[in-house]
Amino acid sequence: MGSKPTNSATARQRFEAVALPHLDVVYSAALRLARNPDDAKDLLQDTILRAYRFFHQFEPDSNCRAWLLKILYNNFRNHLRRCSLHPVMALTDDSPESTEAAFVLEGQSCNPEETVGQRWIGRHLETAINALPLEFREPLLLVDVQELSYPEVAEVLQIPLGTVKSRVSRARSLLRAILRGAVYPAGKTGT
Repeated sequence: MGSKPTNSATARQRFEAVALPHLDVVYSAALRLARNPDDAKDLLQDTILRAYRFFHQFEPDSNCRAWLLKILYNNFRNHLRRCSLHPVMALTDDSPESTEAAFVLEGQSCNPEETVGQRWIGRHLETAINALPLEFREPLLLVDVQELSYPEVAEVLQIPLGTVKSRVSRARSLLRAILRGAVYPAGKTGT
């Protein structure tokens, strides 16, 4: 009986210091995958429990965020296989109050013109991203939203590096085409 911490206490402290700062990133990715806050929380919980259980396999000099996202994506794929389901469409709260509150919390302007512009861009971008096939959406989100490197994304998704690069490129091209159609609808000349 002493004040010296046990191995499990030390491991827990190390896990908390290294992995838990990435909870927001992992939850954000889980929400994008599950498209439902409750399912995203379940996915996050399963991911963190699995990460804690296998933390002894984590290499200290590697990217913990990429390691956690790899576990998250594996959990998500396993869940889809078990349930034989496809991701459910997002249910969003598009009420003006919640959107305005989000802009205020993010420190963005409450100028009505800017707010309308930001809402329009945000809705169209979210719709365009959600319209992408999962095989293109996953690497795009990991590279452009989660800011992982191409090799890290290849490891997370367990696909070759060249495939990651081509899928991200294709996803960006598809997004440009979708957003171009939103800004310049067919038949409109702008005059």
